[in-house]
Amino acid sequence: MLASSISDREGMGSFVDCEALTRMIYDGRDSTWSAMRSTVVPLYQPARLAGLIPVMQSYVDTLAANIAACPDQDCVPFCQLSLRMAIDIIGRTAFGIEFGLSKNAAGTGSSSSESPGGGEGEGDVREFLREYKRSMEFVKMDLTSSLSTILGLFLPCVQTPCKRLLRRVPGTADYKMDQNERRLCSRIDAIIAGRRRDRATRRRCGPGAAPAPAPLDFIAALLDAMESGGGGGGGAGANKDFALADRHVRALAYEHLIAGTKTTAFTLSSVVYLVSCHPLVEAKLLRELDGFAPRRGRGRAPDADELQSGFPYLDQVIKEAMRFYVVSPLIARQTSERVEIGGYVLPKGAYVWLAPGVLARDAAQFPDPEEFRPERFAPEAEEERARHPYAHIPFGVGPRACIGHKFALQQVKLAVVELYRRYVFRHSPSMESPIQFDFDLVLAFRHGVKLRAIRRG
Repeated sequence: MLASSISDREGMGSFVDCEALTRMIYDGRDSTWSAMRSTVVPLYQPARLAGLIPVMQSYVDTLAANIAACPDQDCVPFCQLSLRMAIDIIGRTAFGIEFGLSKNAAGTGSSSSESPGGGEGEGDVREFLREYKRSMEFVKMDLTSSLSTILGLFLPCVQTPCKRLLRRVPGTADYKMDQNERRLCSRIDAIIAGRRRDRATRRRCGPGAAPAPAPLDFIAALLDAMESGGGGGGGAGANKDFALADRHVRALAYEHLIAGTKTTAFTLSSVVYLVSCHPLVEAKLLRELDGFAPRRGRGRAPDADELQSGFPYLDQVIKEAMRFYVVSPLIARQTSERVEIGGYVLPKGAYVWLAPGVLARDAAQFPDPEEFRPERFAPEAEEERARHPYAHIPFGVGPRACIGHKFALQQVKLAVVELYRRYVFRHSPSMESPIQFDFDLVLAFRHGVKLRAIRRG
């Protein structure tokens, strides 16, 4: 609400005040949060992300295989298949679990929360995914959400006390949300205990036996941090008195599950959908991708260095897709101290809603904002050089920016390279036009993206 009044008075081109907003509101002052974040930062260093490429690529290959196996090549449910891939990648890289959603996914018609791939613990995995799905359904930012969330949209200061009260009242949406989150967190606790047992098993390897390789999953890495000193990771903002506990590991794992699945799937679906609408963009993208590896045959996956610098036009396409459809319509912050922005004085503790989607359509920063034009992000483009750095913030900005953005972009790039090595895409006859969205905490295609998959000759 405050962000709206500021923009009404000053206009969205006034970015000097946004800098003040960033300094004051994005300032990570909470010591526990700062210590937790500094512990997590090393998990997203380039070397570790490079080590995750084979895992990600295996699920990307499965996504491509599921498209090939789809019984109706004129109506591929791309959003559903890409979401399965994203959840499977988080399952393996964050939890060390094989969710198995991508196995035999094409043509099943079942929801992503009801089709684990089988094997030991299938029932537990199924229940885990059902609770995850319900958690995502509760995350809404409209009048269909819980009463506390609705009140928070208009009176943020009453949201927390209202939620504390309503979650004790059976039958309310807040109560159901609380119960579901408790069940989901209990299952995450069980996973943490399992990872701890895995560590103990590795330690028991005899001196003559080759030790099992250390797992790459996020939880196991956090447990390593706990046992090696477990504090703030040595960063400048770390709290030396902070000790990472199981509840912190659970919170971080929960955040990855909620924040790292639908967002990645939506971004990949947006890229493919928008490229399929723009033949000139598609042709330029194909020339770049074909220059990396031969078009015929599977070829090899790009390595970390190639993903970083070998696909400049793909980078521009992804940035423009994320500008065109901003996955996080709103970013909420609370002022850490009194600050003046655009002539308005915000007291300490004021709630501020930022709208990155509004910034992304500002004609002063993005000429012809309704035009999908990846070249606007070319480093040599005058528009790119003149643009304010805070005009495009799909991952947020400042100390509280999305810490996993490189992890997400790595998935998207690997998927685009592999898919366009095999296919080009067109809109399915059953694809709605114009496309409709659900504006929840994460933007979503209301009826999915349905595509025709055309094999490249």
